[in-house]
Amino acid sequence: MSIFWSSLRTFTLQAGWSAMLVELTRVEPVNDTIKVNRVYVNPAHVVSVVEDNLKYHSLKESLVEAGVHNQMSISEVKVFNGNTVETMLVLGHPRTIKEKINNKKQILRG
Repeated sequence: MSIFWSSLRTFTLQAGWSAMLVELTRVEPVNDTIKVNRVYVNPAHVVSVVEDNLKYHSLKESLVEAGVHNQMSISEVKVFNGNTVETMLVLGHPRTIKEKINNKKQILRG
């Protein structure tokens, strides 16, 4: 399985609550390189998902060097973490991220 696909996992939180977390692939520019990490996000805390073509074009060369397919898009995901909203860059089109968050698969029509 490629790290560029996500899956749903159930985690038990400290207070005994369990939540479905969505695994996303986060992209972080560090100096002249790109750091690619898996992050787990509670779908209920996602505020917005927007495609970020400008950031993709500025990072394209570094992304290809990091092993990311050159047709992959980048989305800006905003997550509410209690008292602030954190913005992160995530690999994937907003539609596919929305499907992961909603735990739905869209049928291809062709």
